[in-house]
Amino acid sequence: MLPLIFFLTTTTLFLQNVLIPKICLFAYGPWIASIILRCNLPKALWLAFLSGAVVDCLSEDPSGVHALNYTIIIMLLFRFKTWAFMSNPVHLSLFTVVISFLSTLLQLFLLFLFDRRIPFTGQWAFGDLSLMPIADGIYALVWISLPLFIYKKITQFTSVYWNNIKQKLFPT
Repeated sequence: MLPLIFFLTTTTLFLQNVLIPKICLFAYGPWIASIILRCNLPKALWLAFLSGAVVDCLSEDPSGVHALNYTIIIMLLFRFKTWAFMSNPVHLSLFTVVISFLSTLLQLFLLFLFDRRIPFTGQWAFGDLSLMPIADGIYALVWISLPLFIYKKITQFTSVYWNNIKQKLFPT
């Protein structure tokens, strides 16, 4: 499941400016939510660091800001992993909303420390702190949870189908 989620979120990272240029999504939000819910802490930190490094390579922000942001978010929210379940699509979406909100706040602080050329206005605060996390939750529900649900149903159906064929071909 994790490779599929990484592939979907990386696809979103590369295509979001092409398909929907006016909307800025936190592409790795569902990825961070899923590694918090599925992995142990050291593995989650490494995966968050690597995904942040990918974003750092593609962004104009100072190097390491996104990787630092993602690893701090993992450290802050890892203790809350029992509050959500990966199998429930709504839980993944709500957890993504929380991660997006906290990551935006942390990104504001980190960019203030390392890059002072970005102005912060009230319009930015309204858009990025209220509307963007909601859009990220919808994105996690539609783009991540729906394909995972379809994948699970297909694998369940095929396993039942092949078990049925095996019983017909090789009766015991």
